[in-house]
Amino acid sequence: MHALVTGGAGFIGSNLVDALVARGDRPAVVDNLSTGRRRNLEAALATGARLHVVDIVDAEALRAVVDAERPEVIFHLAAQIDVRRSVEDPARDARTNVEGTINVLEAARA
Repeated sequence: MHALVTGGAGFIGSNLVDALVARGDRPAVVDNLSTGRRRNLEAALATGARLHVVDIVDAEALRAVVDAERPEVIFHLAAQIDVRRSVEDPARDARTNVEGTINVLEAARA
């Protein structure tokens, strides 16, 4: 199965990517690396997983990744989860968590 994992360089996402690789799937990752880490994906990248350093808020860039990867399934784990950051900048929080999710859905639909 060809999968795309948003937020795939984070703790949960990278474990999902590792599990997909272990079962023989072909995962690609979208992550802006703001909290996720490339090192979380080292083993998966070494076995053929692909990392796209893209923010889900960037609809055009995300759409280009989805168009290029043509995944059969998208696991959407990208999010802004820091409560302090949410309180400090609720608009940014909404852009990531609401608009970003809409961008993922629209890219999948297209």
